[in-house]
Amino acid sequence: MKKIKKPAIIGVIAIFLFLATTPVAMSGSNNDDEKTYCKTRYPIILVHGVCGFDKIAGVLEYWYGIPDKLIDDGATVRSAKLSAQANNDLRAQQLVSQIEDYLADTGALKVNIIAHSHGSTTSRQAMSMRPDLVASLTTIAGPHKGSPVADFANEEIPPVIQGIGYAAGDLLGMIIDLFSGYEGLDQDTAGLAYHFTKEGIAEFNRNYPCAGVPKSDDANARGADRETFLYGGSAHTVRYYSWTGKSQMTNVLDALDYLWPVLHLINKHYGMHEDDGFVGVTGSHLGIVISDTYEWNHADEVNHLLGIRKPFSVDPRNVIREHANRLKNAGL
Repeated sequence: MKKIKKPAIIGVIAIFLFLATTPVAMSGSNNDDEKTYCKTRYPIILVHGVCGFDKIAGVLEYWYGIPDKLIDDGATVRSAKLSAQANNDLRAQQLVSQIEDYLADTGALKVNIIAHSHGSTTSRQAMSMRPDLVASLTTIAGPHKGSPVADFANEEIPPVIQGIGYAAGDLLGMIIDLFSGYEGLDQDTAGLAYHFTKEGIAEFNRNYPCAGVPKSDDANARGADRETFLYGGSAHTVRYYSWTGKSQMTNVLDALDYLWPVLHLINKHYGMHEDDGFVGVTGSHLGIVISDTYEWNHADEVNHLLGIRKPFSVDPRNVIREHANRLKNAGL
């Protein structure tokens, strides 16, 4: 029995990993113009959220496997690298600068932004600052109406502990910056935490209103699918899209999965009952909602950690691939 037990356990784990990382529900066969399926008119920039990066040690990607998937099918893609733990003003300025550099390198006039989590509000602010640079904004689990987790941190945790936590967050941000190719990016965990609070996000939405965000918190409420901005004497229209997951713990092998059920309980304490472990489902809606029922948690949405997610769940790489084709067909 002892000789059988170990191989059996290894076999079960291997099967789980296979099921959890195998692409599911691929639409748009690679046989159909595979080299142009994702060839959008404007290049794509991927914008990370909290604790984010482009690559760690040149290997581990925040958007794990997603850039390669898009590039293989004809897209031009770049991953932004912003301060991992910082206030929105700082990150938005960094993003505008990186978009300008990207456009200078490609010769394109605008970008299609695909943003995750904090990257969503960062991108909204950058878009408000320079709408002439943005053709479309797609947000994945965007905290457009904040997160109760931030309110808990600001209201329930003693100031002394908060200070230690913010200092630790800044240090974490510097470590992420170091291991992802040192840029000397500033960190501001206290500003980051405030941004997601009810008060902070209300202030943000007053300063940077967005027609794509529904005014109501009703599950069926939707915002505008596009918005026109006047900038530099010209009109610039930005299209809006979004999607999110709605699960918390989706497997037992991903170390990050043990965080989301805890954060879900905090959200539930504040009256939010449906979330991805961090961001509320209805609060993530922006423009055309592709789906808000994916069996993903907040990390699965960008194929963390190493693509391990719920067995038989839709592959997030395929969802983004299909979306790139959607942008292409919309002339974007």
